Amino acid sequence: MEKSVKNKTCFALFYALAGCLALMVSLAPLSDLSAQQTQPKEEKQAASAPAGSPFDSLKKTYAGVNSLEASFRQKIFVSGIKKMRDFQGDFFFKRQKGFLWKYTKPKWKTFLYDGRYMWQDEEGKSFVIKNKVSREKTGGTFFDLIEDIARIDDIFKVKEHSIAGEMEYFELIPKKDSTVTIAKLWVDKKNLLKKIEIVEFTGNVNTIEFSDIRVNAPVSDAKFVYKADGVKDVVER
Repeated sequence: MEKSVKNKTCFALFYALAGCLALMVSLAPLSDLSAQQTQPKEEKQAASAPAGSPFDSLKKTYAGVNSLEASFRQKIFVSGIKKMRDFQGDFFFKRQKGFLWKYTKPKWKTFLYDGRYMWQDEEGKSFVIKNKVSREKTGGTFFDLIEDIARIDDIFKVKEHSIAGEMEYFELIPKKDSTVTIAKLWVDKKNLLKKIEIVEFTGNVNTIEFSDIRVNAPVSDAKFVYKADGVKDVVER
């Protein structure tokens, strides 16, 4: 039963997240979950910024991102069964082509967006899932990292903005009804997104940290094209 709950919950998180702006980037090692959710009292509030959006520097940096490749570590707290799930893998993005979440641990799994469809392939499964993506459902989940950063002012309002160590910290609330209740971002001094934490109304918490980030390095178009192996059935949803 736990396996069934796990599979359904993880898919819902990844697809509703959509598990995590193809406009984002590197993340450092994951700290204790409770520490992420409660910022230390001694943190200094960021100085008042001049007129404009507090996201201006972040958006300007990512506007120049045409391709991105990074390793990631993900932790998903599944509230329904009080379990923490750990994942590792690589993330690829190329503007006007799509993005790819390629999981390598604990088992092989991919979420490939080709600009129109999301393809989900998983080790041990006899079929591949093909979903037509709805921006209404995925917007604000940071599943499409770059796109959500570009539209961040339209999607979120700032609840808290402060300096956490060497990171700029944002706590955001969706402007419209969403499966997401709170989104937390940690941005480094180079205006690169280092960590994202998504809290859903279900109590599920999805945290992703990036490392080994390579911005605007060559990324093959072939990574964003699903190639059927002729063995697995394709199930459209």
